[in-house]
Amino acid sequence: MSFELNFEQLQQKLKKVLNPSRFRFVVILYPNTNMIEEIKEHISQTYPKSLVTNLDLKNKSYQDISNELYKNDEGFVYIDNFEEILNNPDLYNGFNQRRDKIASHNINLICFISLYKKEELFTKALNVIPDLWEFKNTVLELQKDEKSDSFMDIKVSESSSYSSIGGLTTKDKKIELEKLLERLDTSENSELKLNLLFQITAIYQDIGDYKQALEFQLQALKLREEILGEKHPDLATSYGRLSTIYHDMGELDKALEFQLKAIKIREKVLGEKHPDLAASYNNLSAIYQAMGELDKALELQLKAMKIADLGEKHPDLATGYNNLSMIYKAMRELDKALEFQLKAIKIREEVLEKKHPDLATSYNNISMIYQDMGELDKALELQLKAIILVEEVLGDRHPSLATSYNNISLIYQDMKECIKAKEFSIKSIKILERLDCHSANLVSVKNNLKFIETNIKKQKKAKYKDKGRFCKDV
Repeated sequence: MSFELNFEQLQQKLKKVLNPSRFRFVVILYPNTNMIEEIKEHISQTYPKSLVTNLDLKNKSYQDISNELYKNDEGFVYIDNFEEILNNPDLYNGFNQRRDKIASHNINLICFISLYKKEELFTKALNVIPDLWEFKNTVLELQKDEKSDSFMDIKVSESSSYSSIGGLTTKDKKIELEKLLERLDTSENSELKLNLLFQITAIYQDIGDYKQALEFQLQALKLREEILGEKHPDLATSYGRLSTIYHDMGELDKALEFQLKAIKIREKVLGEKHPDLAASYNNLSAIYQAMGELDKALELQLKAMKIADLGEKHPDLATGYNNLSMIYKAMRELDKALEFQLKAIKIREEVLEKKHPDLATSYNNISMIYQDMGELDKALELQLKAIILVEEVLGDRHPSLATSYNNISLIYQDMKECIKAKEFSIKSIKILERLDCHSANLVSVKNNLKFIETNIKKQKKAKYKDKGRFCKDV
């Protein structure tokens, strides 16, 4: 494929990513410096009325560049020498501490990293400015043709409901976790410790160890309060993270308490139309759904999606569709539930990696919808698809795998295949017994197992005329 065609492909990707009327954080990994100017020129031609700021960071403090950064509203801010941020504590602490203020401006912050320094700089960027990655972000990697200076392909990674810290698999995340914990033990700098605590929390949450995630997030909150004060607007991020952890643990009252705290701050500081506020409404909707307050959940989810105003193929739009689908499923509006889950799957299959955990979530959820519709063969097929992904990506001890095993047990139960239902129920129990913070789920699965065993006993005692009444395979 020619350079021209590839640049056209890049232009199409940028069109989907960029939006000068919203905050966006975009990192472009480039193969040669000439491409930086070509990309800037293309953006200027596409958005001729937008303000452009080129930030030169060399030998600068955050205070030196802050006025220039903040005066841009509804435009593009370029950082060509992004490496300067990563090597200057004053700069990266400034970007972390003022993340909400930066994101309150309608700018696309576009940072360039040399493809040759990808491993060194990209990893360092995740370590020293983790707060910035919590916003809507996109990484465009222009993969190099080894025989020329042009590029052959574009790899795109966007923010989603599953963090990218340490990679996608549980195995890779645990390797990264060991490194982070070691650095935390030896770190004396408060800002660095805070950054490390956020990353450690995110990884523990991703691998399903919610007890440890809570412990480190509470440490992060305490340290953040010491650094910034107990009424600082940046505390909204810590409150929001605490809320999602409590939600994962099933402690819904605490989840609600901290999400409302985060929303109160964000409404005051960011205004009513900020993407971060949309994320908080989304999380609040999920809490109300878990509480059974479905009308509130639906209202907030629709409000979140209206504020976010995402592109047609954005992974966060898929998350919104998925959440709407689950609300409609709980309302027993199965046709609508199916409609939105199919939309979510279509986006996720197009934009996410083939082995992304969010895909497994969609396969699991649509399986449950088909089960409720009585289409058990389709439900079984999709649940098995979800299990293959979860086992491969998250490993054999993740709570999501226990959920999938229990769901497949319920499908086999509806099919009256009691032996298989019992097998998968036992698999689910074995995982949950190893995990903290899943006692309610464990009780539920054990009760289901008792019900299956009761049906097996009934079938064994049943008369010939009742063959298959309780179990077809006994």
